[in-house]
Amino acid sequence: MNTLLKLVCQQAQMSQWDFWPFGPGYGQNWTLTLAKAAYVAVILGLILLFLRFLFGPKGVFRDKELEREAEEEKKKALEELELDFAAGRIEEFEYRLKKRSLKK
Repeated sequence: MNTLLKLVCQQAQMSQWDFWPFGPGYGQNWTLTLAKAAYVAVILGLILLFLRFLFGPKGVFRDKELEREAEEEKKKALEELELDFAAGRIEEFEYRLKKRSLKK
């Protein structure tokens, strides 16, 4: 009987961390709320980094056709830029700026 009473008392005095991070409500203080938000942000960030590793540029599961198409578009844009500069439609500063952004 004594151990049953201790068990009931312990359950009644549960810590604020017992249901963490997705317990009922926002908690009694703002630090617990910030800790929950930080925890969720870290988990989502890790998921995003993992997906970027798998499907991002030069990713493991990225379709090679996408890489080829991007390279072709970059070459085409660079050729058009060269023609515009040779024809005098753009200035040298603008040419260098656009060329630098295309090479990235």
